[in-house]
Amino acid sequence: MGRMIQDDTTRDVLDLLNKRFGPGGIMEMVELQKEFDIFSPNHPLEQSFRLIGIEPADRAERQRWYAFLGTLKDYPSDQPNVSGYKRVVQAFRQALTQSPYLPVLVTAHAMKENPQVTFAADGSTPLIYSTQSYRVLSIPTKPSLVARRELAAAAKQRRAKKAKK
Repeated sequence: MGRMIQDDTTRDVLDLLNKRFGPGGIMEMVELQKEFDIFSPNHPLEQSFRLIGIEPADRAERQRWYAFLGTLKDYPSDQPNVSGYKRVVQAFRQALTQSPYLPVLVTAHAMKENPQVTFAADGSTPLIYSTQSYRVLSIPTKPSLVARRELAAAAKQRRAKKAKK
């Protein structure tokens, strides 16, 4: 998320996701999934999130958020031959259609340690302050400053190659 959206926006979106799919919201989401099939291979992830209000309030950041979601198509996942994008859809679909209906904790991990979108469906207690069991969806990310520096270095290399020609 780091190179696409601001750090504050990342925190805000994670907070929205974790409230919507947390202990207080998961059963409502189960019912909405049953009624409207929100998370489905037939619906773009961007539309599913838009439908349930998972988007930044700031218009410019909202556009970056949706662009970031599109980049997940290029991310690998913890399942063979499944993109990160499809894995996110599968994860939410599984969490909302397969009992036991556990809350989903959405988090981020260091891309340099693991470039895959991961989903632990079996339930664990990832929050040190809680005994609540969660399914955990984790998205690889880089700090925004690191991502911007990498993009700048790559652009500089491209310019240098063009100048040599």
